[in-house]
Amino acid sequence: MSSTLIESNGRRIGSADGLHEWVLVHTGMSIGRSAVCPGHDAPFEYLKEAYFEPSKDLVVWAPRGGGKTALGAVATLLDLLKKRNCQVRILGGSLEQSLRMWEHLYPMLLETARKQMVGNARARIVRLENRSTAAVLTQSQRAVRGLRVQKLRCDEVELFDPAIWQAGQLVTKSVRGEGEGVRGTIEALSTLHTPFGLMHRIVENAQRNGTRVIRWCLMEVLERCPAERECASCPLWEECRGVAKTKCDGFVSIDDAIAMKQRVSLETWQCEMLCQRPSTRHAVFPTFLVERHVVEEILTEKRATERRSDEATEGKAAEGSISLAIDFGFASPFVCLWIVRLGAMTHVIDEYVQPGRLLEEHIEQIRRRTWAARIVCCDPAGNARNDQTSVSNVAMLRKAGFVVRTRGSGIVDGLEMIRTALAPAAGKPRLFIHPRCTRLIKALQSYRYAEGGSELPVKDGEHDHLIDPLRYHFVNWSVSTAVTIRAY
Repeated sequence: MSSTLIESNGRRIGSADGLHEWVLVHTGMSIGRSAVCPGHDAPFEYLKEAYFEPSKDLVVWAPRGGGKTALGAVATLLDLLKKRNCQVRILGGSLEQSLRMWEHLYPMLLETARKQMVGNARARIVRLENRSTAAVLTQSQRAVRGLRVQKLRCDEVELFDPAIWQAGQLVTKSVRGEGEGVRGTIEALSTLHTPFGLMHRIVENAQRNGTRVIRWCLMEVLERCPAERECASCPLWEECRGVAKTKCDGFVSIDDAIAMKQRVSLETWQCEMLCQRPSTRHAVFPTFLVERHVVEEILTEKRATERRSDEATEGKAAEGSISLAIDFGFASPFVCLWIVRLGAMTHVIDEYVQPGRLLEEHIEQIRRRTWAARIVCCDPAGNARNDQTSVSNVAMLRKAGFVVRTRGSGIVDGLEMIRTALAPAAGKPRLFIHPRCTRLIKALQSYRYAEGGSELPVKDGEHDHLIDPLRYHFVNWSVSTAVTIRAY
């Protein structure tokens, strides 16, 4: 091994090759430099981006046991040894999670920088003679607020209190120094297993803002498969297809990977180890899929089966029965859905979500939309008189010329009607959502039952307000006079 590539402690490493070799020599870790799956990154990409001072924050989406905590510790070691006056704080989703990264970091510090350490590193804080410091934080506002550091390294952010994550966005500060200086950045490292949970939102924001999202799965950290191992009978064949014999060069043993796969559900495996999509565990509508149910065209029963995008009806006006589904609210949002019925097919084509306005203002906004409708399906509670006006919401809608239906039913019954339309036991889906209905799509993905089991979903004050009017539609709908959609 060429000694010229191995930089001495305190001197910046000048190349990716030099960085890889430094880590191998000083920590014994050989970090994969090649992606295996399409659209994924090699784990070394994270270390390279973190060390060579990214222009923006970093987001790492990686599997359980995929090395993100250990790599975070290596990144911290490099920050301490190679960057003067660099202040690093480790913040985990819990104190235990923070300490896991510290437990990786502490032995490496003793091995590479024992003589440079000032103070007692066992107190979860270490200072070096170059004035660089690393410390562990607890998941609390007191620990986060008031910080001014260069690196906030957040491990398993899926478990963070969102308020603490938000407070952490204001704690970084760049410093000028010898050579390149140190840029103030936040790193988010996590699995992603909750639809529209904190990590999901972080990934979406990063993609919108141009922040680097570095993503790898089990295959990027799986060991090289020996040539003599039989592929045809291997439980990993579906995800591997033989690439482990040619591309994989990681640290997770094949036997361990097989054992883990055999212990868990396919959903957990795809979510937490293959990093394919968030889990639908506890989801009210686990069969809802964007690729299946979110469509722009209005589908007849025949087109729902054929799904031929070249037919003349796509993107054009259609004849059908259109109605409104409404959930009343003031502090909570008022929600209105525009719904087209073509035979057994249901299409939600638009949405309106607005808090803090009176009903007459909402009616005016509804009338300004392209879609013409007279029938309204809503909550029977809308028949109650308003304390201030002594007039019920239903009466106001009727006065405005709408035909209002308020048949009552149990929440469970309405949810089952929606589930049946999404995925009937026989036949194709009968419920579709237009892409413009972003809030409803999010609600269908995120509406969940509480941990521990419950017959009723969690009233979270957000997603339930979008699902309720959809329930009212299915409960109240019956054949009515067809109305022409003026534009679509």
